[in-house]
Amino acid sequence: MNFRHFFLKDPKRMWPEATMLVAPLAVLFILGPDIYPNQSIFLELAVFIMLADALNIVYGYTGYLPFGFGVFFAIGAYGTAILISHASWPVAPAIIAGACFAALLSLLFTPLLRLSGAYFAISSLAAFEAFYLIFSNTQLTSLTGGPYGISFTQVYNANLDYSVAAVLAIASAIVVLVISKSTFGIALQAIREDRFAVELAGVSSLRYRTYAWLISSFISGIAGGLYGWYQGFFYPEAVFNLTEFSVLVIVFVLFGGKGTVFGPVVGTVILFLVYEILTITFSNSLLIIFGLLLVVLILFIPNGIEPLLRKAADLLLYPDGRD
Repeated sequence: MNFRHFFLKDPKRMWPEATMLVAPLAVLFILGPDIYPNQSIFLELAVFIMLADALNIVYGYTGYLPFGFGVFFAIGAYGTAILISHASWPVAPAIIAGACFAALLSLLFTPLLRLSGAYFAISSLAAFEAFYLIFSNTQLTSLTGGPYGISFTQVYNANLDYSVAAVLAIASAIVVLVISKSTFGIALQAIREDRFAVELAGVSSLRYRTYAWLISSFISGIAGGLYGWYQGFFYPEAVFNLTEFSVLVIVFVLFGGKGTVFGPVVGTVILFLVYEILTITFSNSLLIIFGLLLVVLILFIPNGIEPLLRKAADLLLYPDGRD
């Protein structure tokens, strides 16, 4: 992989956007648990921000929507749990190794990248279901816990886990920002707009999509590892949860604005909090509400709310118009 594709010609131009991205998230994660004293909700928010940024790299910048995206999250969680429970690894190396397992798994899925549209989406969903059946198989109970779940004893520090999750959520947003400003990100967007024209220009769209796939799966694996450490015990249904870790994340990204830097973060923060409220008050109608929201987004706000927020910010900052 040629890392020069990630170099920025003028890094200083990125600082204003980086500040606008980091500062609100830092304030949210620092003051949030004081305003609403439930640290676990903000930890899960950090996990979902990482997942939204990871999905945005694949879906937002290349246009390839993987319905089975949550499989990388699950592999990260299981990889971390297995290394801690069976090999007595420390937490940090176990989470990193779990993310590496997720990235290696994504390499097995690279033939799917030759597909497009609904074929790619459905094939990724089939892969998700296949790995769910593998990890819940009773024949693997000694390794994965099978359908009975996997648990591991590890010194758990709630404040440390929360701090690490918050920092990594901010870091994932910065990764998306760097990609958006790099040659690599520009190439991904060109592939999204017209893959065949890019290939006629001599650029391997498959290679670039594979890079995006790897980065995305690694971030998802990190999120899964953090979630697994936070839970300490989970069933296959908890991490192989298509609704939460695939469908909801897709809705978050679409709502915020796929292919943008701020959109997925803003969309996740807003809709995750809405999701938590609805879980308490309308738990039986939750899927219907989010299903209708997805339809509305696709039909009426296909670009998400990020462009609308930018226009509103311009009107506030430049009421007389830009010079």
